[in-house]
Amino acid sequence: MLSSLEFFIVEAFRSIRRSALMSFVAIATIIVSLTIFGLFLLLVLNMGNIVGSISSRMDLVAYVYKDLSLDDAGVIQIKISNLPGVEKVEFTSKTEAWNNFKDEFNSKLNLNEVVYDNPLPHTYMVRVRNADMLPQVAKEISSIDVVDEVRYNGKLIQQIKSLISAVRVGGTALVIMLSFATLLIVVNTIRLTVIARETDIYIMKLVGATDNFVKWPFIIEGIIIGVVGGVTSLLILKLSYEAVVNRILQALPFLPLITDYGLLMAIYATMFFGGTALGMIGGYISVSRVLKNEMQ
Repeated sequence: MLSSLEFFIVEAFRSIRRSALMSFVAIATIIVSLTIFGLFLLLVLNMGNIVGSISSRMDLVAYVYKDLSLDDAGVIQIKISNLPGVEKVEFTSKTEAWNNFKDEFNSKLNLNEVVYDNPLPHTYMVRVRNADMLPQVAKEISSIDVVDEVRYNGKLIQQIKSLISAVRVGGTALVIMLSFATLLIVVNTIRLTVIARETDIYIMKLVGATDNFVKWPFIIEGIIIGVVGGVTSLLILKLSYEAVVNRILQALPFLPLITDYGLLMAIYATMFFGGTALGMIGGYISVSRVLKNEMQ
């Protein structure tokens, strides 16, 4: 068994050397397709993580008329709190809001000399359990008579979600096309080697070699091509992603980018096994076609 495996591996490396240029093209194509796949996957996951983080902290702001009494404002707060989907309601009176505003800007400008009357309204900061419920909650709050205006960034979230969906669909189509093109290149690369050794294969078949014995050197050749491509793309993606993320987090430390080691290792492992699978399937298909033609 070990002698047969050694024979298969030696023959596989010999075949790669014989068709060095085509093997290089196949490896380069696997590297490009897997790197693009990894970048696409990390992009979608990071965008989803950012949207999820924003959504979890999504607040809705409601402004009521300035002449509303504090007692009535308390009644409105209870009414908003009882709406479906509302998690928390914080009330800021117009006096408190005006004092906070003056504390922030009085060092630059004496507002009492410019503005004689408090222009700010009472404000409700509303925390919603789910970002998808924002439009409905906003509609319910807007229907309250004393509410003057309701603001939230729900439209921005929906636009980002639409962008993620478009990236996911487009990226998936691109990865499928690249994978198919890569598989064809691997198949044709190994098939050239198989055709070059067609006479040797014919002789091996005459002396009693089984199909599996003939196939394994070429399948191992495909696996070697796939492993080299997978490992190279893995290293490229890992090093480039870590460098980019470190730069971004230095400038924007609050941005919730994916840095979870377990998740990143799962993505890198997917790339490695994806490259190995592409090479193995390519080798199997190429030699199977030639053996099928031999039988005919």
